[in-house]
Amino acid sequence: MSGHGKESVGNGRTDMEQHSSEHVSTNLLLAILATGIMAFIGILTETMMNVLFPELMTEFHIDTSTVQWLTTGYLLVVSLVTPLSSYLKRKLPLRRIFLIAISLCVVGCVMAAWSLNFPMLLLARILQGAGTGVALPLMFNIILEQSPKSKIGTLMGVGNLVCAVAPALGPTVGGIVGTFMPWRWIFVLLLMFLIASGLLGMKTIRQATPNVDAHLNPLHVLCLIVAFISFIFALEQGGAAITAISKNLPGAMSQLTRPIALLVVSVVALIVFARWSSRSFSPLVRLGVLRSTTFRWHLLAYVLLQSVTIGFGYMIPNSCQLGYGTTPLLAGVLVLPGALLGAAVAPISGSLLDRYGAMRPISIAMVIAPLGTVLMATLVGPTTGVVLISGCYFLYMLGFSMCFANTMTSGLSGIAPQLRADGNALFSTFQQLSGAVGTTVMSVFLGVAQAGSDETGTSSFAAATLKGAHWGYVALMIVVIAAMLANIRAFVAAHKENRA
Repeated sequence: MSGHGKESVGNGRTDMEQHSSEHVSTNLLLAILATGIMAFIGILTETMMNVLFPELMTEFHIDTSTVQWLTTGYLLVVSLVTPLSSYLKRKLPLRRIFLIAISLCVVGCVMAAWSLNFPMLLLARILQGAGTGVALPLMFNIILEQSPKSKIGTLMGVGNLVCAVAPALGPTVGGIVGTFMPWRWIFVLLLMFLIASGLLGMKTIRQATPNVDAHLNPLHVLCLIVAFISFIFALEQGGAAITAISKNLPGAMSQLTRPIALLVVSVVALIVFARWSSRSFSPLVRLGVLRSTTFRWHLLAYVLLQSVTIGFGYMIPNSCQLGYGTTPLLAGVLVLPGALLGAAVAPISGSLLDRYGAMRPISIAMVIAPLGTVLMATLVGPTTGVVLISGCYFLYMLGFSMCFANTMTSGLSGIAPQLRADGNALFSTFQQLSGAVGTTVMSVFLGVAQAGSDETGTSSFAAATLKGAHWGYVALMIVVIAAMLANIRAFVAAHKENRA
């Protein structure tokens, strides 16, 4: 792997002609587009499915805890597959990795469109999760490895546009689908885009660096499987336990034992994985990237920002439908202006990084993003209406889009070029886990507030929902501020490292 350093983004050169100059070739742009479409579709379905849950519960005769596995199981598989990206990049040609990803996504989409029962739909979502777990880091690896150094910020902005806009658009797409067509049709439409992505990627993706003889240790994979499954189950059961406690159900306190035990198992498995990786000649992910203080703080900021965005994607549609009585379509449309703004701003913020460095666009975001959440937490209430929610979210997305991609780019620039695939794997993995955390925490706020109220559709239930949403917005405000402080700490660390 040491040979990769000469061809990496660190000095802006590879054997490929487009990387040796400052020109971004059409072929590279199309390769990024092909992988980006696949990753976008995968992330889009994360939040899209939330709006479709009521319809799916009716059709398959299942309850809320069961239908949630369409998202929880998907996120779990993405989180398990993403850490393999560094190993796959070292072992296999990029085109073969792309073929694996697109095959999984296409088969999953076909199964989802023609699902006869819930287990079949769940299996389809698992296959889609595996495909997304391969596609997302592949897109960033292509950008980092093959882009001219002066264009990395812009292209990383385009790549992170997928991560930022797709979950925000999910409720809108889900609302439109739920209103105007059967839910299966969305997978038929997505299948067409996936086929186009596959044809485009197989023609345009090129190999920039040679593969090496990497080895996969099954015990390392087993540790990650145990850690992530335990973590996801701990989140789910912990949320259910807290909701049960708020309802004063018999034996509710004892329900906390299992999630706490699962969390301990997850931590122990991660510690074992870290120790084994440090002693391995061919680790699954080279954790030496975490020695960089700058990288660690940027990674934390990135994870916190993603959890907030996914949290908003869950809270806004659900609170508007259950609290204000809006239709699924209107609830989804409320986040559309912010999503479109994010799509426009992400590449612009990347170009600002190319011209001025990461500190300037992130500093602007440090003002705008917290302001949007502060307004959401302090102004939104039962009598304010949904337009104000859309406006506050619009302001948050402006700051988020200025900061999100640049946080990742700045974090990866602070580590050795040959470790950037590993750093990318960590960013992508924790991005998915943070999405699960954001969704679970927001559902707990709603569940606790709704405990003891009347049935769904009553005025007391609506009032309880809006109360839970308010405290959820307060929590998201605190997390955004923490993310900005983490970015400040990263810049301080980078300044000290540069002086040293």
